[in-house]
Amino acid sequence: MRIGLFTDQYYPNISGVVTSVKMLYEGLTSMGHEVFIFSSFSKKELASTPELSNKNVINLPGIRYPFKNVKEYRYTFFHRRGLKLIKECNLDIIHVHTEFSISKYAIKAHKKFHIPMIHTLHTLWTDYFKYLSPFFDKHNHKQMSWMLKNMFCGPVSKNSTIEIVPTKKVCEQAHEYSLSNNLRIVPTGIELDRFKSSNFDKKEIEKLKEEYGIKKNQFVFLYIGRTSKEKSIPNLIEAYCEACYGNDDTKLVIVGGGPELPELKQLAKDLKIENQVVFTGLIPWENIPKYYQLGNVFINASQSETQGLTYLEALASSLPVLVQKDECVEDLIHNYYNGVFFEGQDDLVLKMTELLKAPETLKTIKANTLSSIKDYSKEKYSSNVYHIYEEAIELFNENNK
Repeated sequence: MRIGLFTDQYYPNISGVVTSVKMLYEGLTSMGHEVFIFSSFSKKELASTPELSNKNVINLPGIRYPFKNVKEYRYTFFHRRGLKLIKECNLDIIHVHTEFSISKYAIKAHKKFHIPMIHTLHTLWTDYFKYLSPFFDKHNHKQMSWMLKNMFCGPVSKNSTIEIVPTKKVCEQAHEYSLSNNLRIVPTGIELDRFKSSNFDKKEIEKLKEEYGIKKNQFVFLYIGRTSKEKSIPNLIEAYCEACYGNDDTKLVIVGGGPELPELKQLAKDLKIENQVVFTGLIPWENIPKYYQLGNVFINASQSETQGLTYLEALASSLPVLVQKDECVEDLIHNYYNGVFFEGQDDLVLKMTELLKAPETLKTIKANTLSSIKDYSKEKYSSNVYHIYEEAIELFNENNK
């Protein structure tokens, strides 16, 4: 089968959408299918990112959005040359991973070349309004929601034979995004073996710790992900300050880049814990598994997740997770089995303090991490999606007889 994955997010950026697209590409390719990725890249990105030199990664040129919180995204102007590139791939199915500019190419190709199309909703965009534009969210939330449904999600949904969502949480909110009733829940899988702690040499991890000033026996609370407002990282820093201020046996390590990084560094200085908080900045995706080995506990306070792929990566790294209770992870994380939930800021401080003093509890949780995620492999994810492709093609052909 010849498959086209259309996305506004891909390398060199790191996000859950990028991970999902990459896992599908690798999994479907290993199954013997020809897979193409359509996205938008700058000349600098094309020259400096090895993954983009792949002939099956096709650039639909665009420009960066001028807004701080979405500067990693690009707006793609429709051009006939782009449509010609899509036609040359002779696709059997189109799989759209966006509701924005690249999706317009997918819809046009779907209509012009009569190619069945499916759509995955990765992001609950209404949760992001307050981060994209607090002013417009406060005064025009209904209008923004109307635009989202009718100008972005609606057209993609209307042209999709089947739609995929990663969790029950997203499925239950599908009506807010004008999604059709023909939905399938398919959690994204990852390359589980890539994160196994047994893959890493202890001396290599010790050297990495030394590089960031982490002492051998220091207890590390670890965050990995985009440093943006919706991730609620200030909550983590403030809670860490309250739980661990002046405790030289601990560190808070924040791995990742993004628009809020300067403000987060300033917050650590204002709280006078800059010597206890490590900011690594943006780390290449291929190096991320090694960074999970720095932590004793993975932490995240975000309430905007649709699945939480970094939680899955942490568990695959045998790392207990301490995360905000949210229905998006109710099937993945079980309280005090493979992780610990907190509810609100005060509870986060309490749980951080508790875990610092409970090595046996952590040891028990750590022992359960790997067995709890065996159903979240890249192979199973790709196989599940492929079966949906087969179903979508059959339905499309029946509907167009």
